[in-house]
Amino acid sequence: MKRKNLLLSVILILTICVISSEKSYSQWTLAGTVSNVGSSPSISVVDQNTAWITGTATPTVYRTTNGGTTWTTIPTTGISFECYCIWAISATTCYVGDGGATGGAGGNAKLYKTTDAGASWTVVASTGGAAGFFNGVVFSASNPNFGVAESDPPAGAGQPYFYTITTDGGATWNTLTPNPPGVAGQASAQNALFVVNSQFYGVGLGNTAPARINMTRNGGTTWSTPTLGTIAGGFVSGTAFKDVNVGISAASASLPNISRTTDGGVTWTSFSIGASAPGGYCTMKFIEGTNTCYLSGATGATGAVSKSTNGGLNWTTMSTSGLTGITHMEFKRVGTTVYGYAVTSAGAVLKMSETVTGIGSNPVNSIIPSEYKLEQNYPNPFNPTTNINFSLPKSSNVTLKVYDALGKEVATLVNEFRSAGNYTSEFNAASNLTSGIYFYTLTSDNFTSTKKLMLVK
Repeated sequence: MKRKNLLLSVILILTICVISSEKSYSQWTLAGTVSNVGSSPSISVVDQNTAWITGTATPTVYRTTNGGTTWTTIPTTGISFECYCIWAISATTCYVGDGGATGGAGGNAKLYKTTDAGASWTVVASTGGAAGFFNGVVFSASNPNFGVAESDPPAGAGQPYFYTITTDGGATWNTLTPNPPGVAGQASAQNALFVVNSQFYGVGLGNTAPARINMTRNGGTTWSTPTLGTIAGGFVSGTAFKDVNVGISAASASLPNISRTTDGGVTWTSFSIGASAPGGYCTMKFIEGTNTCYLSGATGATGAVSKSTNGGLNWTTMSTSGLTGITHMEFKRVGTTVYGYAVTSAGAVLKMSETVTGIGSNPVNSIIPSEYKLEQNYPNPFNPTTNINFSLPKSSNVTLKVYDALGKEVATLVNEFRSAGNYTSEFNAASNLTSGIYFYTLTSDNFTSTKKLMLVK
């Protein structure tokens, strides 16, 4: 009897170990399949249960509301061509952007919206011209009222790009005026649009080397086109920013080499993330308010997704249940849990969920303060990072900026709408800043406060 009990105990322990090992190994698991999605489907995530997919074979849209157990075909009546980007707001409201003509050949591309789960679609923006192609539609995670949709130059590569902007959660869309100037010979890459806030957004370029992005840090007043270090290729399908300072980017021919910036995209440093990293067409995503980011690739011997928990410096490969061919992935953070979905060119859908740590950019507690307050940074002196706490008694537009001793702005830490609460913001001094006294200023409604901080290298 004792032997039998011992044997049962051993079997139970081994079973638990196998299950635990399998759970650890299969970090991304199959969440159903969809059909007729073409070679470049896109996905959008609303919450842990709700996600939308658009395909590029025909005008095809799918939706799940039960975590991928079933995928429902959404009617696409009124959508003329297949779509290359998607952003869902809820289980009923979603945007898709088409490629301008059959096969994404370009044309008068259109951005469509449904508020009734596809029962009807309306055009909310169109590019005009003969070469428009909507590459992305993205809403800011920190300010969901602000969204951007971007298209290839409607008049052809090298001509001005097309951006349309919403500041009221999608109720109205307005063409950015003027639109960004063209970059010689360049179009832009599918699903390479990134949006940090209403001032900071841009897109990875997609044509000839060197690898570059086109971006604005002041809401479209001026644009820059930095080269992404020394990575290979010219189709920059992956770009993501943690905040207005730290970002990562890669071209589809560059992996396992990526580039990273700590000064808001001004300068980039290239490095390898490891031989086991995914390869080919890639996408990159930061989890809002954290140091966690993900990179997906079309290929991968041990997995088609890599993960970093320190802002893109170090990476580990995640298992993807033997599936490759990922064309797009998206995430949604709910509290301390992040939910991710990815879609492959074969129509397989993957999903994952895990706990994230080091959450910032959120109220540090739920108590609404009675007055505005800007606190002294800590540590101080510092090198190279320090934290700045501030309090807002009511919801408003907020800016938190850092200046040098001559009054020149060196960093924008916050520039967006924030709800009432207590916040902490991290300042990571760029490598080109020298030791000395700097000042940081918080502005919100009629409140302005300035304090000084000391960088010691």
